[in-house]
Amino acid sequence: METMVSQGPEVLAALHALARDEHLERSVLQEMGPKLFAGVNYGYSHEPASETSEEKISYGKLTFRAGVTFPILGTWNREKIGLLQAKLRSMEGRISAERVTEVNVTALRKAYIVLWGEIGKRKLMDAFLADREKVEAALADRTQDGLLLESDRLEFSSAYDLVLRDRIASRRTQAQAVQFIREATGRSWTVGDEVMKPTLPDWDGNGFGELLSVKHLAGVRYQEAREQLYRRILGLSERLGREGSVEIGVTTGRDFPGATGAGAYVGVNVLEPFGSLRSDEDETFLAASSDLERRRAEDLLDRIRLDGELIDSQYLLEYALGSVRFGVTRARGAAEAVRQNGLRYGRISGDTLEALQRSRYDYLRAALDLMDAQLLALQALVEMGRFVPSAPEERAYPLRLFEENSDILDPSWLGDGPKTIESRAVPRPVEITPKTDAAKKPSASVYVWRAEPLLNSLTRGSELDRLIKEGFDRVLLSFNSGEVRAFKKSEGARASLRALLKASDGRGVRMDLLLGDPSWILPEHRVELANLVRFFAPFEFDGLHLDLEPDSIPGAASRRRELAGELIRTLELIDGVTDLPISLSVHPRYLEGDLRSFFGPELAKLNPEEVAVMLYSTDAELVVRRFGAILRANGDLHISLAQSIEKVLSTKESYGSLGRSAMWSRLSYYDELFDRSNFRGFVVQAWLDYKEAVR
Repeated sequence: METMVSQGPEVLAALHALARDEHLERSVLQEMGPKLFAGVNYGYSHEPASETSEEKISYGKLTFRAGVTFPILGTWNREKIGLLQAKLRSMEGRISAERVTEVNVTALRKAYIVLWGEIGKRKLMDAFLADREKVEAALADRTQDGLLLESDRLEFSSAYDLVLRDRIASRRTQAQAVQFIREATGRSWTVGDEVMKPTLPDWDGNGFGELLSVKHLAGVRYQEAREQLYRRILGLSERLGREGSVEIGVTTGRDFPGATGAGAYVGVNVLEPFGSLRSDEDETFLAASSDLERRRAEDLLDRIRLDGELIDSQYLLEYALGSVRFGVTRARGAAEAVRQNGLRYGRISGDTLEALQRSRYDYLRAALDLMDAQLLALQALVEMGRFVPSAPEERAYPLRLFEENSDILDPSWLGDGPKTIESRAVPRPVEITPKTDAAKKPSASVYVWRAEPLLNSLTRGSELDRLIKEGFDRVLLSFNSGEVRAFKKSEGARASLRALLKASDGRGVRMDLLLGDPSWILPEHRVELANLVRFFAPFEFDGLHLDLEPDSIPGAASRRRELAGELIRTLELIDGVTDLPISLSVHPRYLEGDLRSFFGPELAKLNPEEVAVMLYSTDAELVVRRFGAILRANGDLHISLAQSIEKVLSTKESYGSLGRSAMWSRLSYYDELFDRSNFRGFVVQAWLDYKEAVR
């Protein structure tokens, strides 16, 4: 659900507003500076032939003028201020989009916690209500026999009515939580009787306080850059009323009757309002100065508020953990009372039924209060999670240490048979968020288009170690033309490549040669690819991956079937010149529809090790539907899913702005979902973008 927040209507609205502001910013930039002008005038004159002549002449005159005008003085400064203000609007839009995402992720986590908690509480209520008819009948018999006052019977009955009322309230609270989840994700959800336990990023409780900060939050992270724009506006705001321009132009004209003439000119225009000439103060400059001070005050207020929220969330967590400890003790006592009264009931005469019923109700209230305390602790952890700059990708159920006390929240305490529990110590509050083993990520490869850090002996080891740490077990490695020339000419360069392959092999990282130039599909360039494959043959790569992309060839849209055939012939040629297992990247359309009916079977004859389908989308429903159909339609191919984390693509196509955690969460979801019979794994585009993406 968290990964879907980026597609929620509120976030999308903020992103579209940001896109509008960025377009307007570029529009302002286009309108700045020199401007072309052109004009045509036609006039008719009937005037004396000379100053003293009585004779009049009539003629027409057509004049054309064109040139360039350059803004100077306040006019030029106004244009620069306009651009800075447009940049400010874009920055405010970016802040708004990030803040909405931050707020919605936090609120979504809280809503899911509420949803999970309400389902758990209703299980307890349902267990209490299950034997209502039997208990009320027994109490009515005792009242009729004079063993129970009517007021006491009504009190016992009112307990059931109260629980029924609370059950309805729980349903309403759940509906509200689901409604918010729908709004935050832009998806419709239905909820059954069970949901998974809520998991949160898992932090070490011992170092928790040192991690907390507000500097990474959108409202604070942009403060310095935003203030810098205000300072630049202030520096340009002096004497804005004095406008000016320099005009360079040419003229041509023709008299009717008469001849045609031409000329050129340079002009300087300066405008100064009378009001500013008489004023001792520059009001525009003072206004910009006040605006800068206003921004500083608002930024300070934002920082103070966030610091206060951080402190409040810490105290809220302490309070919640204290409530949990109290709730555990209280619920244990209530559970023990149920056990004791259950043993007495049926064996000892007297009011043991009433005592059992009172203890069952007391236990229900204690258990519900304990669940509320646990929900409060979870929500406090969610609040504190906002203030962790870079939370680990691993997730865990934060209240897992209280699972050793989970038996006191067992609905069977409210059933027919009593249950014995053992006394256990209440865990210390600092242990609420210990580290756990990292969740295993799905198998993934990554495109590496910049080989230098891996070839460099000083950075090779750390780069390989980071690839492994981030979850990649296979590298598709490309070289630029300069590196290829170096391999051909320099033994030192070749030695670096051999050292890289040896180091990757020692770490268990598969290293495939990545070659990607669409022109190699064409017959006239195919031999270039074959020669390059032969050149790299002595180097011990684990495989060969071809990223040839027929659609990158000009005019591909009208000749896709032809280019698909050329790609098959290229693969046939390369298969004959290398012993390495061959894999390739393709656009999904080549394995869909009519194009698949030709390309798929031809490709299957070559038996490639892997086909990476570049279905770049963050829309989970679209990917599941489309990629799942590709897997089913191409059962004789081993297919992997290529996903993008490139920052140049939109949030609809790439996880660049959503972050690494969002990407891995989505890949794990797909990994559990897709059919293993021909699903190979994932390929990520690309390593440099991955390293620069937010966690």
